[in-house]
Amino acid sequence: MNPDLEDHMTARRTESDEAATPESNGSRPTGVLHGLIAALRLLLPIGRVGSSLPLRAYAAAPHWLILIGLLIGMAWAGLFRVTWRVYGETGSLRPVPVLAVILLECCFTGAFFILGFTRAFQSLTGPRPVTQGVDKNAPFTQHATLALCLLILVQFTLILSIPNETPWWPSSDWRARFNFLYPAPIYRPLILAPLWGRWGMLVAACVGRSARTADPDIAAFASAVRPIHLLAHAVLPLVLSAIYCAREGNFLVGIKLGLLVFGVTYLASVGMARRGGGQTRYSIYAAAQIAQLAALAIHRAFWAEIHG
Repeated sequence: MNPDLEDHMTARRTESDEAATPESNGSRPTGVLHGLIAALRLLLPIGRVGSSLPLRAYAAAPHWLILIGLLIGMAWAGLFRVTWRVYGETGSLRPVPVLAVILLECCFTGAFFILGFTRAFQSLTGPRPVTQGVDKNAPFTQHATLALCLLILVQFTLILSIPNETPWWPSSDWRARFNFLYPAPIYRPLILAPLWGRWGMLVAACVGRSARTADPDIAAFASAVRPIHLLAHAVLPLVLSAIYCAREGNFLVGIKLGLLVFGVTYLASVGMARRGGGQTRYSIYAAAQIAQLAALAIHRAFWAEIHG
């Protein structure tokens, strides 16, 4: 085995053992709060605040990541609906509601994903070896700035292109009992995209190992997440996609959407891990952003198949 790789694996095991050792003062939070705190540390680059968390907390973090993704999707759909009622449409388009969602994403719900994607793009395409780490205070290069602008433009365009399809609800089978849970078709991609995006973090964590330059939270997350976590937490986005995309009982449309999102995110994660010597916080954020955009793009591409 490569001596450097062996040293890295030994250090990772030491960090995991230290994180899993309970503190003697008993002041650390316990129970489900461990997973919530770990998830917040992963979503918000606030560093290691306070005491360290046990490794099992990062294994519980996916529960919260998926739940937070669902809540963010509901916030997208709610804000879109409110601004649509206030500002109306421009022809057959709804630019102001879409702008409201983009502002929410850029300022609050996905700011670190967007910036992380840009940092990952800059580090993976720049001339400096990525093994030296990423200077988070360095200004964006011209190409990274262009990638940032294109990323926001693509997301704006994909949401703007969602048609206002006539709502349809099941009426003759068991699904009719749950019609109150069916949003109008225009809101469904808005709910699903952030959910798939947070699941994309699990895909990146399962691909390869963490890089030498990864911060401790990302290293612990990559050590804790296993393929079983990836499969178990794919149930919610996959089931919702199957239900929301099945107008006449064709649940395979939603399954195909989920498989394509996984394929795109997996290939992107593999490429970033190989180029960067492992996963970093920025590459995991970039994978989440790619999964979110893929969910929007694939849902829009299947629109005719979904609604006939």
